[in-house]
Amino acid sequence: MKMADDLEGRTPSGRSRTAKPKPATAKAKPGRPKRKSEPPTITDELTGKFLRIGNKLYRTSDDKTPIVRIAGDRLKTSNIDALPDIIRIAKANGWASIKVNGGDKFKKAAYLAAASQGLDVENYRPSKVVEAEADRIRARIAEREKRSEGKKAGKKPPQTKDELSKLKALSERFLSQSHAENARDPDLRRAQSLVAQTISIARAKYPDDPVKASKEVESRRQEVAIRIANGDKIAVVQVRNQQAQRVRDITQEQAVQRDARSR
Repeated sequence: MKMADDLEGRTPSGRSRTAKPKPATAKAKPGRPKRKSEPPTITDELTGKFLRIGNKLYRTSDDKTPIVRIAGDRLKTSNIDALPDIIRIAKANGWASIKVNGGDKFKKAAYLAAASQGLDVENYRPSKVVEAEADRIRARIAEREKRSEGKKAGKKPPQTKDELSKLKALSERFLSQSHAENARDPDLRRAQSLVAQTISIARAKYPDDPVKASKEVESRRQEVAIRIANGDKIAVVQVRNQQAQRVRDITQEQAVQRDARSR
């Protein structure tokens, strides 16, 4: 019984990453340089998951044996739980496919781990049930990545011309209505809360210069209108408005005190 199972990778060109000795009678093809066997590189992302001692990788200092061994340009392990990280190493090193040596259970686990990373397993033919499980894994990963991208973007892009048209009309309505009207408008109340916050802050910043305060408020209003047209999600601003109002009240009170002292 083998002590470890092997993962051998292939690059997108289809050439094996493991050099195979040719028979003594075989003639080397002219003009084709001899390819060197290069050990896989451990990416920065995985450095924190392993303790590397030479070509041996351990999970913790309590491990009696290495969880992964690097042998030339092969990755060897007898631990099925290590397969997801091994597949990540393979993908980071440009492998497009892998070959797996081991039992059916090990090959199946390697196949499912490879499916989650978009790699193929050349010497394993999955059953229809295993293939269905691989498809489910791919679908879940695709959905998770989609949600992650949506959260990063902070918005759900419009899908139809009708949605774009409605958002544009809503943005134009926001600009045409007064602050009071937008505050009462159920569709624009959230957006107006951002402008209301800027009104409070601008008044506190420029108590003696209403022109500058108005310019700052108008700039914010235009910015919010663009966000409406883009379909951005807008959260209601309440606490910050209250804080800005307190700053304004304190500033006005201090101004009154200064006026009283100057009399």
